Amino acid sequence: MHHRRLAVLSVVATLFLPAAAQAGHRPLDTAVKGPVQQDGAALNMEVVGHTDIGGRGYNADVWVHEDHAYVGSWGFSETKTGGKQRFCPNDGVAVIDSSTPSNPTEVSTLDSPPGTSAEDVVVFTAQYGPMAGSDIAAVGIQVCGGSRYNMDFKRGLQLFDVTDPARPVEIGFLGTGCCTRGLHELEVQHRTDLGRTFVYASVPASEYDDVMSPSGYRDRAGRGDFRLLDVTNPKAPLAVSDWGVVHDGDLETMGQELGCDPDPVYGHSVEPSADGTLGFVAYWDTGFVALDLSNPATPTYLGDTDYDADEDGDAHSSQWDEGREILFSADEDFCKTSGPDTEKGFGYLRAWDYSDLSDPVQIGEYRTPNSSGSKDVRAGDYTIHNPLIVGTDLYISWYTDGIRVVNAAHPRNLTEVAYFVPPSAKNPVQPSQRGTLTNATQVWGVAHDDASDLVYASDMNSGLWIVRRTGP
Repeated sequence: MHHRRLAVLSVVATLFLPAAAQAGHRPLDTAVKGPVQQDGAALNMEVVGHTDIGGRGYNADVWVHEDHAYVGSWGFSETKTGGKQRFCPNDGVAVIDSSTPSNPTEVSTLDSPPGTSAEDVVVFTAQYGPMAGSDIAAVGIQVCGGSRYNMDFKRGLQLFDVTDPARPVEIGFLGTGCCTRGLHELEVQHRTDLGRTFVYASVPASEYDDVMSPSGYRDRAGRGDFRLLDVTNPKAPLAVSDWGVVHDGDLETMGQELGCDPDPVYGHSVEPSADGTLGFVAYWDTGFVALDLSNPATPTYLGDTDYDADEDGDAHSSQWDEGREILFSADEDFCKTSGPDTEKGFGYLRAWDYSDLSDPVQIGEYRTPNSSGSKDVRAGDYTIHNPLIVGTDLYISWYTDGIRVVNAAHPRNLTEVAYFVPPSAKNPVQPSQRGTLTNATQVWGVAHDDASDLVYASDMNSGLWIVRRTGP
């Protein structure tokens, strides 16, 4: 498991001193190519621990719960209709004991069904139902081993009892049916008013027009991309409701912007409010859609964000600031430029005043220097991925720009205060199968452990990094 540890430690040592200073749906033909030689860098952050997770590569999102990190795994297939490029390692979710942060150790795996990827995972302590008090892992499962029309591949929500993380037990599964890839991203929220627990999930491209689907959509049951799932009893999860821009919204009014993505309108992720009655759906080129979920059975459209005519869009994920009613959003744009009438550069962070849910207004933005232009910078992907709000700071996974920490105390003047960029590591996949990845730093996910105040970063090539803030 630690066969590269000595080499890594020599790099880690340099990261204790401050230095000056991608995701499963990207199109293959926009991948950045070229030689990569990238050293690590840090400002006001230092490394505490690292594991390469056995050198498996294709690491996806990370979650932290009770001194354990859970790291998903990515895979892809059918990036283009009829395409033959695919890679599906089927590595499941790595469970890593981080009770000694300087020596994180893998203790088990949440196995995913054959031919699938497990990119997103959330772990929570059940508050209601027959398993109250147990720790439950909810995992999003997607097809990556072949055609999404092959119903031999399971896809949907997979649930595990991880009360003993070293001995996980699969306890439930809820399929999403034919013919989407499956469940991509998810969040979990408890409804204290109802005594129930819900998964707020996305099944991307359910509504995307597809000539092979008799219904005209990839989801043959006619469901929208947003799915609300009841996991109060994780052994018997239930689909409660769904919502989609095409069959529930007004696409002409809500709009779709410029961009190079082959599927311009799809729900990618959902950010629920603390009480679970609101949901903000990242709907790619349509922007961020606010839904009233007070009645779980009937999601109701409230309003959505608007991009300017020259903006690429690509609404990917968000974080909701409850007290200030501000949505911090991430636009995952790999294109750098989508034509002469589109702004140049990779995707970046925005702040939206959502005090009027029917009419959100952008009040701030932040871009890293590397994300601002249209040139390749040392052959990497300098687009934002996932933001995480902790107090008034945002911890953001930014692929080749690593982890960026942005102070949002003044959302109209977002300011970077710290960063950590892992050193580049060799992509463990054979070059003929490499698909979209180079050897560049590729930080997919970020998590924060409130108990220890440590920050966890999952790099697609180099594994799991544990770091701490050193200032200001």
